[in-house]
Amino acid sequence: MLVVEDDEVSAQAVRVMLDRLACSVDIVEDGAKAIESFRHHRYDLVLMGWQLPVMDGFEATARIRTMPGGRATPIVGTTAGRDRAECLAAGMNDLMPKPFRIENLRQALLRWTAWPGAKENSECESGTTCV
Repeated sequence: MLVVEDDEVSAQAVRVMLDRLACSVDIVEDGAKAIESFRHHRYDLVLMGWQLPVMDGFEATARIRTMPGGRATPIVGTTAGRDRAECLAAGMNDLMPKPFRIENLRQALLRWTAWPGAKENSECESGTTCV
């Protein structure tokens, strides 16, 4: 999974939750780095922040969609300031509003990937608060 998050504390919180779900993750802090990472790796899911330095989530999503594998890869917006329709219009598949919990991540994995580990970890600290 690729997580695009410019807030270091939030990024580390997401890393901890994904570790608990036994999910490998790459974290980058801006849209330009997201594009570069996507160019070199294939991801099952991208969690995309909206207001990012260098390049925002809207532009990064649009560029990823033009890359090999970019149309097929689910991109879920992670933001507190946008609504689902706005994320869909930007080319994202869904919105996971902040703040979210480990259960929200598990649900995103179940909905957007074929990864069986999310089901196996369904009891995993569902009350853990996050970003």
